Amino acid sequence: LSELQGLGHLKPEFLQNNVDFALLSDANVFTEEFCTTTLGISNKIQAKKLIMARNRLTKSQDEHPAGTVFDSSLERGKNFTFNLGKGAIKAIDLAVRTMKVGEKASVVCRSDYGYGSEGLRSSKGDVIVPPFGTLKFELKRVC
Repeated sequence: LSELQGLGHLKPEFLQNNVDFALLSDANVFTEEFCTTTLGISNKIQAKKLIMARNRLTKSQDEHPAGTVFDSSLERGKNFTFNLGKGAIKAIDLAVRTMKVGEKASVVCRSDYGYGSEGLRSSKGDVIVPPFGTLKFELKRVC
């Protein structure tokens, strides 16, 4: 959320007030009034930005729920190949470097080790991985 609107400085207030995704995504609770009174945001524009960021985040979660499979080389029956150090996904590159041939790994990566603030879109512009998406990969090193 901090990357969506530059609100990283609110992390202590979020932690202190136990703001988790359930609370954040509840539009009846997480309101501008909540932002100003509970989180102590005195700037109304910043409160509005936080609500807009929350709306984008919850929309993204609704459109791409946890567990959504966007690609599977296993289903295609073809191994995913890439050159170490030149992969598009930093988390995979880092994980594979430490793996032995035949080893399996489950890798969860935050957006800055995946597709970042841009996400991933198809050639037609459809969202495949939303911006700031957390990704999970099931890997097996074959060579």
